[in-house]
Amino acid sequence: MLATLDAQGIPEMAVLIAPRMTDDTTVAGGEEQDVAGNTFRNLRRNPRGTLLVLDPVMDPRARDGVRLQVEFLGAEEDGKELGELSRWLESFAPGRKIVRRLIFKVLSAENFRPRADGPVLLQ
Repeated sequence: MLATLDAQGIPEMAVLIAPRMTDDTTVAGGEEQDVAGNTFRNLRRNPRGTLLVLDPVMDPRARDGVRLQVEFLGAEEDGKELGELSRWLESFAPGRKIVRRLIFKVLSAENFRPRADGPVLLQ
């Protein structure tokens, strides 16, 4: 989940499809057609955001993950990586489409583990 701020400073959430570290300092993921526009507009106005990446593979009930503070670097609307991401999504979700690959610089990262009584940051 990617959190951004709209023009009035109100938080908005969007799913970032298949976020992946591209190197030690950047992360990229897809913006779906259904939500395209608001997130991209918000990031161009204010490039800072928060990305919560959950890991359902380790334990689907735990939802352990990482919270990243990010800065928007730009977007790709074509290219090999975007094509691969689109084909991956289409393989199990026909009709859904990725329109952009959003690229971010990672400013900080912290482990995240939600609990029944609220989220907890791992030590």
